[in-house]
Amino acid sequence: MYHKLIYFYSVEFFFRLFYIFVSFFLCIIVASLNTYYLILFEVYPFVTYELKKFIVTNIMDLFDMIWYLVISQSFFFVFPYWIFQLYKFSSSSWYLYQLRFFKKSFYFSFSLTFLSLGLIHFGLLPFILYFLTKWEVKNDDLFSIFVEFRVISYINWVLTFRYFLGSLIFLIFLVILHLWFLMKINYIYFLIKHYRKSFIFGILCILFLVTPPDGFLQGFFLILIFLIFETVFLFVCYKLCSIRFLKYANF
Repeated sequence: MYHKLIYFYSVEFFFRLFYIFVSFFLCIIVASLNTYYLILFEVYPFVTYELKKFIVTNIMDLFDMIWYLVISQSFFFVFPYWIFQLYKFSSSSWYLYQLRFFKKSFYFSFSLTFLSLGLIHFGLLPFILYFLTKWEVKNDDLFSIFVEFRVISYINWVLTFRYFLGSLIFLIFLVILHLWFLMKINYIYFLIKHYRKSFIFGILCILFLVTPPDGFLQGFFLILIFLIFETVFLFVCYKLCSIRFLKYANF
């Protein structure tokens, strides 16, 4: 009996994995046929402030750039389908409330992450590029600085910055949602109130170790983590006040 179950689950697992690989290769084909729009989308933050010059030092830079864009976008668009296959594969062994919680938590986290990535790409990246490219030496007698971007370095930096920040935001929202539903509200309030500074310090230490030593980027992480904790603490306080108000209203 157990051998048959292992056989059936293994067959289902390999078939679903095969579907994911087929979808990934189809995404690669579609992305390869639309490389012009991929490049236009990635360089949009660069051309927003009329910064329209790139440097290509090797003909293979263009091939590497297209390869990075096609693979990264294919992974991004196949990720929801991979989660869907995981959901279907687990549906035979999970309880109904677990499946609902998994689906709602993924929808919530992925939607907010997708919105955050849009704000980062169309709002934060143009501001960072404008700030970096408009810095110049005022004294002409010393020397002048002329900034130009190498296309492959620009694409690598944009993809790394966006997907690292997107993964971080996705994990943060996922953890917050799990803590919100799986822990008592009083315990969450106690943790945030008494250990908020320790959590912020620990998260910032990890981020500063894995990110480049850039002052602007570290300042952005500092403000982002601080705002996330303050927003969560505000919602927890609002939830506690609502619960207490309902208790007193019932009396």
